[in-house]
Amino acid sequence: MKLHSVATTTAILLSTVTGLMPLPQALAQPGWGPAQMRENPRNIDFGNDAPQTNFAPARNFAPANNFAPANNFAPANNFAPANNFAPANNFAPANNFAPANNFAPANNFAPANNFAAASPAQKPSNSGDMPQRLARIDAMIQERMQSLNVPGYTLAVIKSGTVVFQKCYGYADLERQIPVTNDTVFGLASVTKAFTSHALLYLADKGLVGLDDTLDKYLEGLTRPYQKLTVRQLASMTAGVSDKVTPEVDWKDQLDILVHTPLVSEPGSQYLYSNFSTRLVGSVLVKASGKRYLELLNEIIFAPLQMNSTATTVLLQNTGRVAQGYTDNMGKGRLRPVEYKSPAVSFAAGMLASTSNDVVRYTLGLLSRRMLSEQAYKTLWYDRPPLSTGKPNNWAFGWAAGPNKNLGGQYQVVKNGGTPGVASIIIILPESNSAVVALCNLRKPPIYGIAKTAAIMAFGDTNGPVEADQEENMPPPDGDDNL
Repeated sequence: MKLHSVATTTAILLSTVTGLMPLPQALAQPGWGPAQMRENPRNIDFGNDAPQTNFAPARNFAPANNFAPANNFAPANNFAPANNFAPANNFAPANNFAPANNFAPANNFAPANNFAAASPAQKPSNSGDMPQRLARIDAMIQERMQSLNVPGYTLAVIKSGTVVFQKCYGYADLERQIPVTNDTVFGLASVTKAFTSHALLYLADKGLVGLDDTLDKYLEGLTRPYQKLTVRQLASMTAGVSDKVTPEVDWKDQLDILVHTPLVSEPGSQYLYSNFSTRLVGSVLVKASGKRYLELLNEIIFAPLQMNSTATTVLLQNTGRVAQGYTDNMGKGRLRPVEYKSPAVSFAAGMLASTSNDVVRYTLGLLSRRMLSEQAYKTLWYDRPPLSTGKPNNWAFGWAAGPNKNLGGQYQVVKNGGTPGVASIIIILPESNSAVVALCNLRKPPIYGIAKTAAIMAFGDTNGPVEADQEENMPPPDGDDNL
């Protein structure tokens, strides 16, 4: 399939999208969280989280035209189109953004705990050349769109708590020639695990879950090897739960099959990336909160951040904004449409779908340091206890973490996701309150390199490497994929 690509540009401030209030103010609203259950502003019947047939139609989701159109933004200098990508709008350089919209870190986080984000008043050494950096990122992405035969892609750059770049490329649907926008719905695949871990730590903050509780406190019908697995082990991928269980079916029918599958290692002794481990965590969340998985996420994350286009591809299908997923047999064949993996199967390990605007909202929410307690943020991003063997484990609670040698050793946390038709990634630099967010409707390994290279180009040494390599602390995309 030959690509005839377009580029759609939207450079935004988060506070201008749908009139969203500044994020720290939004998070400070009374009644936020399960203790005082928020009303569901989207009026979604989330139904049973397992079978697709119980998901209610998505007609109550806001359509794309509820978002402020891109041409409301002040134009800036045009970037010359590259590789036949015709920009739909002008791209506004970073210095056109008002500094008042920078997100200051919560003042209750002490610098000694490594939670102090870069002050908006401080100017990192590379701040003056950011427009040039972003122009190079734009040109790089357009070149990769052509060379990798990518159907549709969107990338955002956040610097010091402010969105400085957000741009869309190519098509959400090649056959119907529907371009990607910042409101196009992409699958998130295993980026869902970051939301699951977030919800877990939120419930831990509220005293509803103990991280060192054993699994039999929350789930019944477990075989003996699974009874004493701890929530912490499951959330850190060290419980020894297998990464391959057959047959793989809807989660509501999977649990009994899983608990009769032998563990593959002594709990706590080995890191093994397993979607089934995170699905068990999802069941713990449901039991501890008394709420369905999506209902819980809506109350503690989606509603407070006004993430009105985040659910599953099934729930969002009727919006008309769900991207068509594609595969090219990992670069060995022609592009062809592919069906998304069933959210009833993926459950808490990979069921979510979202838009660039919503994932940017979530990333800014995390960077605000107001969504969890100080200890929970430390657990989420920093604490990586060694294995019982003494070997290090750089992955826990949804994120791979560690220094990035391509960014001068800057500390980063990364989560990527991949199933057929999905390649998603969030790269966060917590020490500088910066991030890169990217979504795509084609999965193959080089796709993830686009965002990693963009992070280097945005935040690295201009005299250093501009091509990302595979980070040792970044696990491969989801191991459950059938490509």
